[in-house]
This record gives sequence, structure tokens and C-alpha cells, in this order.
Amino acid sequence: MTTRRAIFALLALLLSVGLVSSAALAGGTNCRHVNGTIWAANRGADSIRGFDAATGNVVATIPMRTGSQPGDLAYAKGKLYVAEEFGSPPAIAIVDAETGVVLERIFTGPRPHHVHRNRGGKLIAFGVFGTNKVGIIDTRTDTLVGEWPASTNPAARSHAGVFSPDGRTVYVANDVVNELSAVDPLTGELLWTMTVPNAHELVVTHDGKTAYVSCRGGNALRVVDLERRQIVQTIPLGPLPDTLRLTANDRMMTVGLRGTPAQVAIVDTSTFAAHVVTIGGPGTIAGHQWTSENGHFTFAAFEGPGAGVAVIDHRQGDAVVQTLDYPGRPHGVEFARP
Repeated sequence: MTTRRAIFALLALLLSVGLVSSAALAGGTNCRHVNGTIWAANRGADSIRGFDAATGNVVATIPMRTGSQPGDLAYAKGKLYVAEEFGSPPAIAIVDAETGVVLERIFTGPRPHHVHRNRGGKLIAFGVFGTNKVGIIDTRTDTLVGEWPASTNPAARSHAGVFSPDGRTVYVANDVVNELSAVDPLTGELLWTMTVPNAHELVVTHDGKTAYVSCRGGNALRVVDLERRQIVQTIPLGPLPDTLRLTANDRMMTVGLRGTPAQVAIVDTSTFAAHVVTIGGPGTIAGHQWTSENGHFTFAAFEGPGAGVAVIDHRQGDAVVQTLDYPGRPHGVEFARP
């Protein structure tokens, strides 16, 4: 009798666990093992918003300057570095991620643009998009190390700076002049430049040997050997490829596509086979995205009807399992560990 009761109790427990799991999956919440906060910058609402990555619940909404159109942000040392691209004057706002207090602003040249941190979080890079410069911030002192020329061509529009794994180099995609360059982030020395047609954004592999460069104007992805400074492959991809994210093993890459409706491309880096996930309805446009290191989830912003952050579960056939509501023009996306 005791054995029979034990068996029934075990079956009831298993059934209850199954029901809870099914309910969580159906609702799209409480089913993610992602411990931290997803932050999004909203150009239309002049604010940034944090969502609990596991549940999608809103953690905080922080107003930025009116009309500043915050477009991107990066997390380091407990702080958010927010590009107030159209502020008067433009600035990188430094926000305490826990309290939401704006600690200070670093005023910079026209249109501080895409923001990236180095692996240790000690440095922040941003494209000074109205110029041929890349800006570097020391997060330990929150001071501007410098705004370094990333091209000898004054017509260049430095769009994004991404660090090498060791942090000793920042690679810069220079719009207009079809160029990828390498800069010493601490001294500003321009180490080298090479031609990459339609260079727009980039991501560097974890071994530091390869860069994947999105070529928005050319609807392509270019693979660059950073040691030989050569384009080794060009893969058609579009429409309008923009931001890129790699998993920890570099085997999967997500690419935001800036056409309409809002879409994200999922790329197998061993074969460069790609397929596209639609994350929004008619009239929507994708912004940036963050992909978890284990390749389980991607959080991708989009603007337009139903604007917000789409949650893609790559282990459920790349299904959109939830959309985190954020009306306006959500654009930059970043993940902050607790």
C-alpha cells in the first residue's frame, strides 16, 4: 500500500511539473534560463527600458533627454552607456543600471552611434558617426580617452567600433568610404585600413582572427581574415543587413535586417547557410539584437505597429515565443548580468 501511494505521489508530481512547464511555454514567460536584464533604447520615446530576461517583466523605464533619440547602449561595470545621438548637444549618457540615475554625460561630436564594450568591460567604443572618428571611454573613471581618426579620409562616417578579444585593437567600419580600419584604442594610432565595400557593422570571432562585416548597401555579409587583411568570402544576405551577434562557439550568428517587415537572419557560420525569421508585422523595421552565448535565445528590437523586443527561441525552431511591449522606435539592445 505504501509503495502504491508513493508511485501515485510521484506521478502527481511529474504531472504538475509538466503542466507548469506547458503553461509557461504557452504564455512565453518563465521558461527562459537567462539571468539578467535586457535593456532597449527607444528613439521614439526618448527613454531606455529594462526587461527581466527570464520573464519579460518590465524592470525599469528611464527617461533620457527630450529629443535625444537614444539609439544604442552598452553595459559595463554596473552602468549603461547610452548614445543620445540627437541630443543638444549629443552625448554618451552614463546611467546607473540599478538605480536608473544618470550619473553624468560625456558630450561628443555629432551623432554618437553604435556602442560596444571590450571583453572586460573596461573600455567603451562608439562611432562618432558624423565624422571619421571613433570615441573611446574608460569605464573605470568614466572619462573620454579620446576621439581618434579611424580613417585618413575626412569623408568617412565611422559607424561602429568593435574591440579585438584582447582589447588592444578597435576595428572600425567606416561608411561612405567602403573601409575597415584598425585603431589602437589607448593611443589613437591608426594601425591599418583595408577596402571592404559597403562596410557598415561588424563582429569579431572569439579567437580574434576573423571579422564578419555587414554590408548594408550591398545586401551582403563579408568575411575578413584579420591576420591577412583580406576578404575571403562574400555571402549575399538581405535586405539591408546591420547588427551582428555571435554565440560563444562562433557557430551561429544573428544579423538584424533593416528591411520591412522586421526580420532577423540566422546564419550557420560553418556553411553560411542562412534563413530569415520575421519578428514583426507589415510596416515594422528591425533594430539591434542580443543573442545568448549558448545560442538559445535572441532578443531583437523592432519599430512600427506592435513595437517592442521579440524573443526568438532557437531551440523551438526559431519561433518568436514572446514580444516585450515597448511603443515607439526601440532600437539598441543590450544584456546586463546581475
